[in-house]
Amino acid sequence: MKAWLVYTLARLGIFAAALAVLFVIGLRWYWAAIGAALIGLLVSYIALPGLRGRVTSDIAARRGRPERDADSDFEDDFVDAADTDAADTDAPAADRAVSDADRHRARREHDED
Repeated sequence: MKAWLVYTLARLGIFAAALAVLFVIGLRWYWAAIGAALIGLLVSYIALPGLRGRVTSDIAARRGRPERDADSDFEDDFVDAADTDAADTDAPAADRAVSDADRHRARREHDED
């Protein structure tokens, strides 16, 4: 069975058991529901770390990794080079470019000179 389904059913079971106990004690339905939710949260956090870990690893494995392309790599290298150039200059911090547009403009002006 899928890990997320087992985890969800376990949490619902803990909630239902806590709700039944709080009803037997004699609490009103809304206080019993709030108390059961809190008890279910705490008990599942303590008692179900293995299931929670499997669910998160399954989700992470299904998500995949973002693909990188040549254009993104070029832009990243360009911005990194601009940052390196700005760090190498003796200009005060207020005169350095602060946004990508300012960096590109400063780079073009520098290349034109």
